[in-house]
Amino acid sequence: MKNVAVFSNLTEGQQVRLTRLAKGLRQIDLAALAKVSLTDICMLEKDRYLRKSRKMLILEALGLVEDEREL
Repeated sequence: MKNVAVFSNLTEGQQVRLTRLAKGLRQIDLAALAKVSLTDICMLEKDRYLRKSRKMLILEALGLVEDEREL
């Protein structure tokens, strides 16, 4: 059985970082997977402004977007 931790009140950046780490990805790995820059990953994880199109590429690569209506 997998260990599961539940966190509340996480920012979007914190959620992205924890998901990335849980999947065993480095920031550079996620950047390559999402086809964005390393800077984009850093900005999102620090809750800085990032264009919606780039943010969606990252969220999709992590499996955090459930359906196309959220795009």
